Amino acid sequence: MNTKIPERLSPFSCDLHIHSALSACAEDKMIPKEVLKKIVSMDIDIFSITDHNSVFNCVAFETAAKEHNLLFVPGVELQTSEEIHLLGYFPDISSLENFYLSVVKPSLPKNIKNDPLSFGHQLKINSSGVVVGEEEDMLSMALDKSIDELVEEIHRFRGIAVAAHIDRGFSLISQLGYIPTDLKIDAVEIWDITKIEDFQSKYLKDCKLNIVSSSDSHYLDMMKKPKMKLVLESKDVMSCLNCIKGEGPGRITINPKISRYKQKVETNFGKNVDESSKDWKNLYK
Repeated sequence: MNTKIPERLSPFSCDLHIHSALSACAEDKMIPKEVLKKIVSMDIDIFSITDHNSVFNCVAFETAAKEHNLLFVPGVELQTSEEIHLLGYFPDISSLENFYLSVVKPSLPKNIKNDPLSFGHQLKINSSGVVVGEEEDMLSMALDKSIDELVEEIHRFRGIAVAAHIDRGFSLISQLGYIPTDLKIDAVEIWDITKIEDFQSKYLKDCKLNIVSSSDSHYLDMMKKPKMKLVLESKDVMSCLNCIKGEGPGRITINPKISRYKQKVETNFGKNVDESSKDWKNLYK
């Protein structure tokens, strides 16, 4: 298979699933200064912060990204009423915030407060990167909307919907056991790239969905060299979103040293994954 990149396209290393200190299950060190230091050290070009059911810290990270000439993709990780994790990516901060205020905030369970001692802090960070307080409401809760409803709402606010870590807990596969063919998601995320071929044959034969892979980092030492590159005409958010959903000239590569299969865009992957010695999968039990 020819993997040569057309001259008009350029590859950009991406990690589109990182949690900040706003997510209770993330460590308090996940603040712009520390996260950007790791991102720069790993030569990541494009990243997203996808906190659980909240978008407060995205402005701070977008500001920090501009200071380092990095592209920030506005994002959020939602928990549906079926307890399925769903990633939403949006063309700009304004669309993300409007989506949050109109859809997510009204759908959160009311009057359930976070217990920082039991679940961790939910730190709110301003545009200067300074911690300004904590979110009191428990964010890691199932929203009062189904996955079908949330996918429709994401699209209404010009975003794309990606089924999160389908090879782990709180996913389409763990909760439903299959991927509904009428579900209008734009792509799926597989965390462990050694499972791509297996999941492709078992669950994705009739779906025609692109596959992405990111770190789902909750801790600084979970952040590794990115598995995925987006090959784009230009380094901008809309090019990223179009590429992920399979529109336009862009394509996705995952660990491009070993090429194993094709989908609507070309996806490559390998098997020697450098993972942390910690059992991060316990986060999803």
